[in-house]
Amino acid sequence: MNTFLLRDVVNADSSASISDYGAHVLTWTPAGQPPVIWRPAAVQLREGTAIRGGVPIIFPWFNTGWDGGRPVSKQPKHGFGRVSFWAFDETAVTDRHVRYTLDSTDFGDDLLAQLNSGDHPRFHATYDVEIGERIAMTLTVTNDGDEPLTYEAALHTYLRVGDVERIAVHGLESCDYLDNTQPGVPHCSATGEPITFDGMVDRTYLRGDEADAPLAIDDPVLGRTIEIINAGAPQAVVWNPGQAAGDAMGDLAVGEWRGFVCVEAVARLDRSVTLAPGQTHTLSQTLSVR
Repeated sequence: MNTFLLRDVVNADSSASISDYGAHVLTWTPAGQPPVIWRPAAVQLREGTAIRGGVPIIFPWFNTGWDGGRPVSKQPKHGFGRVSFWAFDETAVTDRHVRYTLDSTDFGDDLLAQLNSGDHPRFHATYDVEIGERIAMTLTVTNDGDEPLTYEAALHTYLRVGDVERIAVHGLESCDYLDNTQPGVPHCSATGEPITFDGMVDRTYLRGDEADAPLAIDDPVLGRTIEIINAGAPQAVVWNPGQAAGDAMGDLAVGEWRGFVCVEAVARLDRSVTLAPGQTHTLSQTLSVR
């Protein structure tokens, strides 16, 4: 029987809480600051159900998946990584570091067949979390099989803000994006402006040569700027449900949508990761505050 275990990591610079279920970072709080990684007031822990808030690991597909240049209907939504119990590495733990692992041998062939990566796709994933003046979350996937392995991945990070309708996200002004709120998910040209929020925003930004450039969230209510550095992620998803959809979510209290914005490190759609046998890919996100 699996047990929901939450692990607290505390040092002089910050503290964090992490769940073995999903290897899910629930909170990160630098010393002297409000939390930076957001979680709702009530967190539901139920096997087979994703945890709301924190940093869900989306793997090995995003939403219901993408194959052969078209959307498909893989289940569970956003992959099995966020609804699986990851193995905690007791040998790697310190007051500033934890490591989790996930192996394809823990899953049935029917589930793995949805990867469309040969008859017997095999991989192992390692998730490292470094906790200090900044938090660095790193997902490394290795293809252990004999054929190419293709997957999508994201760190679906919820960031705490004072009021989402008063913040601005900087660093994506020159990037085209896919508007996931519109029928057909149209490709939209770069706006040249910071991202602001008045209603639902759900966009996949195409970063290209600027994929490693820092992003920043200016928050006048909390009087701080959250800095974000993504690596190995050719896209960034920016999302907030807005009032109508946010207040309709069963696992959020009315008004909780106002206190977060998601800025995610992403590799999906035609920018999915393909690994040759033995090859490794790393996707990471680092957060800090000034």
